[in-house]
Amino acid sequence: MKLNNKFAFLANWRESCWQSLRLSAPLLLLGLFFECLNNSFFQPSSFFYQIFNFSHWHWVIEFGVVTTALSQICFSAFLLLLCMATAAFHIQRCRTANQTERLQSALAALLLLLTISYSHRIFSIGAGLNWLGGQATFLEAILVGLLGAATYYGLQRLFVRKNWTLQLWQITLASLFEGGVIREINYFLQCNHWFLSNILSYLNLSNYQLPGVIVASWQSILNTLQLWIGAVSPGNLTADFNDDAANSINLAAALTKNSLKDLPQPLNVHSLLGSYALLGGSGQLLALLLVLLLVGKQQQKRAAELNLFPVFFNLNGGLLAELPLIFNWRLLGPLLLAPLVSIWLATAAIALNILPPAVYLVPNGTPAILGAFLGTNGSWRVLIFTILLLLISMLIYYPFVKSSMCCKTNKGVANLA
Repeated sequence: MKLNNKFAFLANWRESCWQSLRLSAPLLLLGLFFECLNNSFFQPSSFFYQIFNFSHWHWVIEFGVVTTALSQICFSAFLLLLCMATAAFHIQRCRTANQTERLQSALAALLLLLTISYSHRIFSIGAGLNWLGGQATFLEAILVGLLGAATYYGLQRLFVRKNWTLQLWQITLASLFEGGVIREINYFLQCNHWFLSNILSYLNLSNYQLPGVIVASWQSILNTLQLWIGAVSPGNLTADFNDDAANSINLAAALTKNSLKDLPQPLNVHSLLGSYALLGGSGQLLALLLVLLLVGKQQQKRAAELNLFPVFFNLNGGLLAELPLIFNWRLLGPLLLAPLVSIWLATAAIALNILPPAVYLVPNGTPAILGAFLGTNGSWRVLIFTILLLLISMLIYYPFVKSSMCCKTNKGVANLA
């Protein structure tokens, strides 16, 4: 019986996370729209800025400043709402709670999040709150929300129910105390500002003398696991995870010989993971999005349509919020398998000299399917191969999407659970 209660608690925890993500998704999607415009159009290093030569239009840079500010505002508001909604939904699922109790638990979570995110700055520079959109991850906001709900629930159990003013002071003091403790632990462990920042970076194998396919595969697994647990920030633009040393050697050799043949290290993180296994970000989510557009139900198709633009530019945070991908065991298999298959097939193609390795750096905000194409200076074989990998990834996702459509899900949660 105790074991069942534990599983029920985990199920309630996961459902409350999904509900809060879906409630907060519109803010995130709006921020991603501004982020796409900024990364792909309005920055001097961006893809369309360089292609259409926007340098003589000075107003473009000003638009970039505006879109950056708007995206950060949307991301910060998304994280605050996500934290508060998680606390409210969780306290509602764990006990019969009225509107006032949900509001109080959300308030406890909000105070805790603001306390943790507070940092001292020089007064002349600005306020003491960091922009949450630039630092916090989905998982951090969710965990703080759950901790806020636990804070309220613990105070309700500890103290006899009293008037609103006294309860407000109890929640405020408890949240400030917990936030201060977490901040001191962060400082002691020297894990930057947020307690989940860069934990998986210590497992990076790039510093070891290992074959490129092993390093790329391992890095892909870590990236996917980060995505699956929500340890990504709202505006996380998926980098191509360059192996700087290997790629620099290849780039120098390619420029010297003016050719991509017989490069010193053709198989590396950039030529495998960054070029072929990040179509739509970690997990090849562009393939999942296309499958949902083809065979998904109405709610799934709507979520895919809304996220088509940002996912096409490797910004997949909106899809994580619209669909129950975080902590979804049903989709962990294809999330891991799709990019790994792409890496292994690319390894075989490059090793057999069917394709040249990608060595050239591409502009920021380059569309997902054009990364390897531009990285090989416009090889059409590479573009065809990239589209083929996308189709294979779609085939990997297809049976999981079809099977999930037959499963019962709770009200308000997309049919991928």
